[in-house]
Amino acid sequence: MNKFVYELSYSMKKELQKKILKIIFFILCVILVINLILYFLIFPVRQTSVSMAPDFDKNSCVFFTPLKKSPSRGSVILLKKFDNQPSTFAKKFMNSVVEFVTLRQCSLFYQKNLMGKNSQMRRVIALPGDSIYMRDYVVYVKPKGEKHFLTEFEIIKEPYNININAAPFNWDSSVGVYGSFDEITLSEDEYFVLADNRNSSMDSRMWGPIKKSEIASSSVFQFFPLNKLRILK
Repeated sequence: MNKFVYELSYSMKKELQKKILKIIFFILCVILVINLILYFLIFPVRQTSVSMAPDFDKNSCVFFTPLKKSPSRGSVILLKKFDNQPSTFAKKFMNSVVEFVTLRQCSLFYQKNLMGKNSQMRRVIALPGDSIYMRDYVVYVKPKGEKHFLTEFEIIKEPYNININAAPFNWDSSVGVYGSFDEITLSEDEYFVLADNRNSSMDSRMWGPIKKSEIASSSVFQFFPLNKLRILK
């Protein structure tokens, strides 16, 4: 009798172990599939600044896809992270010394006016081959092959809003992010991107035009806040 009970108990334990292993395997497969979807197909991004306000306020959440890397005018993209920190201890030490002596005005290895370590959401204003200039924070675009300039709002089909605060009286326009520049023409692999908050955000006015290889993904859907649910093109 004891032997029978022991064998029954042993078989039940084996069955229980098999069920537990199946459940664990199923959970791992689900996690793997979700991560593959989030890595290769679509993933959420939370906006942590006001650089894209008012359409994308701080804490807004947007789905992006890495499958779409050829953006159109007006679309919102996610730029790749940039990290140009020196890799060795000796370089870091020398860089720290130079920055200390020059009050952080000079650096041996860091480059200025480049994208930060965090991914940046920005709006595509002009495409390769376009000619553009800016006046009072509004961009004028002449598409490749065209003869006339149009404002960014006239040439882009999907409407969007920008945030421009009036500068104080006698403000030095050379301070901060400038609101006007003369005509430039983009090369065949260059995009001009801007933040919607034009007064205080870094974008192509500081970095210069970006390359297609610097685009990580394009927006497809805004899902937070709930009153701004919408498909993005």
